[in-house]
Amino acid sequence: MKKKDTEKAALTPEWTSLFDTEKVDRAPYTLKLSPAEAERTAIAKRLGLLSLDSMEVDYVLRRNPGNMVIHVQGEICASATQKCVVSTELMKQKIEAGFDAWYADASQAVSFTRAKRERDLEKDNIEKPVLDESEDPEPIIDGKIDLGELAVQHLSLSINPYPRKEEYAQGQPLAEAMKTVGTGEIYNNPFEALKNWREKESKG
Repeated sequence: MKKKDTEKAALTPEWTSLFDTEKVDRAPYTLKLSPAEAERTAIAKRLGLLSLDSMEVDYVLRRNPGNMVIHVQGEICASATQKCVVSTELMKQKIEAGFDAWYADASQAVSFTRAKRERDLEKDNIEKPVLDESEDPEPIIDGKIDLGELAVQHLSLSINPYPRKEEYAQGQPLAEAMKTVGTGEIYNNPFEALKNWREKESKG
């Protein structure tokens, strides 16, 4: 495989669902999407999950009057399998998250609100602040928005990077959960467990 082909493959989204923005008129446009099993497997690998067991996303798209910006609202409902960082046991995680995103045609990506603010700042010689996303929309590519990749990006922000089972969720020390593999014995700290293991090894 050529270098360019490799780079292109690496940038290919795990779940692509291109939406034609021409469908959005004055009335809100609603739809529900779910990735296929193979796509969920690829998403899980990308996000460091053991598995993404289910994922469903409800979308509402609106075209803002006057500036042609499309406002996307989404609600994610997903179920994933992760490993508890304390006990290493497998655990199911229910993920529910809402998100907002704004898009505009590349030639119209600067909204009136943003343009007016920048003009006023230049007039008063004030440093430009970080713009709100609604005033700095993402470009619409070839008249389409990738709703699949958008949802995956927001799913990644909603995943707990340090999942704990409920019994360890209240800050229970790691040492309280430590057990020697295959024995079920509980030790006060890792050094005590190591000492016991060495003693057993020397006797064996």
